[in-house]
Amino acid sequence: MHNPPPRTSQVDLYASILQTSLKTKSPSAIKPIHARIVKSGLHLGVFLMNNLMNAYAKMGFVSDARRVFDGMSVKNVSSYNTLLSACAKQGMIREALCIFNEVPEPDSVSWTAMIVGYNQMGRFGVAFRMFLEMMKCKVVPTEYTLTNVLASCAAIEALDVGRKVHSFVVKLGLSGYVSVANSLVNMYAKVGDVGTAVAVLDRMKLKNVSTWNAIISLHMQTGQVERALAQFEEMKERDVISWNSMIAGYNQCGFDAKALNLFSEMLKESKLRPDRYTLASVLSSCANLEDIEVGKQIHAHIIRTEFDTSGAVGNALISMYSKCGVLK
Repeated sequence: MHNPPPRTSQVDLYASILQTSLKTKSPSAIKPIHARIVKSGLHLGVFLMNNLMNAYAKMGFVSDARRVFDGMSVKNVSSYNTLLSACAKQGMIREALCIFNEVPEPDSVSWTAMIVGYNQMGRFGVAFRMFLEMMKCKVVPTEYTLTNVLASCAAIEALDVGRKVHSFVVKLGLSGYVSVANSLVNMYAKVGDVGTAVAVLDRMKLKNVSTWNAIISLHMQTGQVERALAQFEEMKERDVISWNSMIAGYNQCGFDAKALNLFSEMLKESKLRPDRYTLASVLSSCANLEDIEVGKQIHAHIIRTEFDTSGAVGNALISMYSKCGVLK
C-alpha cells in the first residue's frame, strides 16, 4: 500500500500547474485547478492561495481573485499586494486604495502598485504624493518605484519635484541602475533641462536601447537633426520608440518629408508595428505638407490594420483632411 504524497509536494505541484497555465495563457484551466485544490483540502494555505489569486489576476479575472482573497482565513502582505496590483492595473483605483488601506504594513510593492495605478489614470500629482508619503513611512523604494515617479514628473513637467526625486535616487545609491538613469534623462529632457540630462547621460556606465532613444530625443529637441540621425543609424537594435523619436523629431523640426520617408522605411524594413504616436506624427507631417495622397495611404493603412482611431490618431486624421482642404 502506497503512502499518500506529502502535502508540501502537492502544494508545489498545484503551484507549478498554475504557473504553466499562465504561460500557456489558458484561463479555462484555472477554475478546474481551483476546484481540485479545494477538494484536496489545500485551500487554507497562504502560499497556494496567493498563487491561485495571482493566476486569476494575471488572466484579468479580478472578481475571481477577490473571491479567493475574501475566502482566505490567513493573509500575508503578498496576498494584499496581489489583489491590490490587479485592481490598480485594471483602473479600479478606488478598490485598490481600499485594499491598500487594509494592508497591515504596506511594503514597497504595495506603494509602487498604487503609484503605477495613479500614473496609468493620468493622476500624476497623486502618484507623486503617494511617493512622498512612502518616503515619510521610511519604506525604501525600488528602481521600479522611482522610474514610475520620474515618469509622473515628466508628464506634468515638474522640474522642482523631479530634482527632489533625483536627490532621493542619489541618497539611495540607485543612480547606477540603467532604468533609473534613463528615467532621469527622459524627465530632464521633457522639462527642458537639457544640460542636466546630458550630465546624467555622461555619467552612465551602462546604456541600453532606451538610453539611445533618449539621446536621439535630446538631439532632436536641441535641433541637432544630423547627430540624431547618426545615432539612429548606429543602433544595432531599435524599438518603436527609436523610430518614433526620429519621426516625431523630424516632424517637430519641420523636416516633414524626411518624417514620411522614414515612416515608409519603417514599414518596409522593420517588423515593428507603428503605434498611435507614430501615426499621429506622420499624419501631422502630411497636414503640414498638404499631401493628401500620402495622407490617404496612411489612412488606408490604419483601416487595414484595424487601428483604434480614437484620441490622437483620430484628431490627427481630422486635422490632416482639414488642412488638405477636404473638410470645410
